[in-house]
Amino acid sequence: MPTRPRLSAVLALALAACAGCNRSTGATGGSSLSASDAPAVVAVATPKRLDLNWSVEQPGTVQAFETTPLVAKLPGYVKTIPKDLGDPVEADEVLATIDIPELEQEAAQKVAAVGQAEAEVEQARKGIDVAAAHETAAGAMVTEAKAAIARAEADFARWESEVRRVETLVSQKVIDTQTLDETRKQSKSAAATKAEVAARVASAEAALREATARRGRADADLKAAQAHVRLAEADARRMTALLHYREIRSPFKGVITGRYVHTGHFLQPSSGTRSEPLFTVARLDVVRVFVDVPEVAADQVKAGSKAVVRFPALGNREVAGAVTRTARVVNPDTRALRAEIDLQNADGSLTPGTYAMARIAATTKDAYVVPAACVLFADETAYCYAIEGGKAVKLRVRVGRTDPVGYQLLEKRLATVYAGDWQPLTGTEKFAVGNLGALADGQTVTPKEE
Repeated sequence: MPTRPRLSAVLALALAACAGCNRSTGATGGSSLSASDAPAVVAVATPKRLDLNWSVEQPGTVQAFETTPLVAKLPGYVKTIPKDLGDPVEADEVLATIDIPELEQEAAQKVAAVGQAEAEVEQARKGIDVAAAHETAAGAMVTEAKAAIARAEADFARWESEVRRVETLVSQKVIDTQTLDETRKQSKSAAATKAEVAARVASAEAALREATARRGRADADLKAAQAHVRLAEADARRMTALLHYREIRSPFKGVITGRYVHTGHFLQPSSGTRSEPLFTVARLDVVRVFVDVPEVAADQVKAGSKAVVRFPALGNREVAGAVTRTARVVNPDTRALRAEIDLQNADGSLTPGTYAMARIAATTKDAYVVPAACVLFADETAYCYAIEGGKAVKLRVRVGRTDPVGYQLLEKRLATVYAGDWQPLTGTEKFAVGNLGALADGQTVTPKEE
């Protein structure tokens, strides 16, 4: 068949390759690369523990320190607009006034209600004075009646005694019975007077109780009137507060960056959660530069980290500052940490919306650093040769930050092992320096300390 010669050639090549593999294994003691018979002298270096200073450079955007949309709370017609787009404004300065005549009339009514309630309080105080006077008079009548009953009782007792004395004299025939009859009549009259005075005392005490009750009612009327005053005053204050909404005022010192209303417009506040703004005011004496820091560098950026912000639109002007605040969480959508840099903007040259480039200082503590000549890059992979027991051992390494001194090494793994865990550096490794392309895995070498 035509394919047999080709198959024979392929088998012959495979056998030759196998024979070559056997010879290589015998020469190197199991290594896939042949080692030189004569040991090569190789300069070596031990990783140094250093703090690497580097920077995170990311684009950013300038934004106003504060931006506030101003909306109308009450319906009405726009009366005046003393300020316009781009005008600087002071804190609490009036930007527009709204005409609400019915609210003004209602406020006047509330003020009048306060006056009426205060008059009721004064009337209640007078009522207390009258009730107190009646109570005092009733008390005096009780005192007078009680004094009269004491006299009546004394008079009654005197005539009772007189009756007994006269009866004795009549029995002794010293005086006649006519005198006894007259004495008994006097005693009965004294008893009647005593009963009359007792009734007068009861009546006076009842009048006193009634006067005391009226005094208590007058006190209650005064408290009710005072409560009405407080209620009327609160209602009036509420109306006064509402009247303040006739004026749209700036919440802070800044610039009007948006105006969306004209004189005569009827404002109807939205019943939803959002209303159309009348103005937008921005605070520009301080600006924020928003920067999104990649996740791999997020742990290096904190409040207080030094930063330099460059503005290409301003002739690459650079402004030194520091990170003022961060979101402290990485956004899972962007895989970035939001950082803000506050910059003073007294001259107003930093305009919100401007593009910026922020450079934030960072430091990697206690990094293992080797000279650049210790690292060989091939096929997007970094390699180093470690010298162990007089042999060159090829390692795959993970490279971190760069520094004028060299490269940061993060982890290591045998180059011939493509699975398994990466190992951390110990700091005691001895890595070959320079001419790495001439070395072979397993080659016998003589290390020479740099």
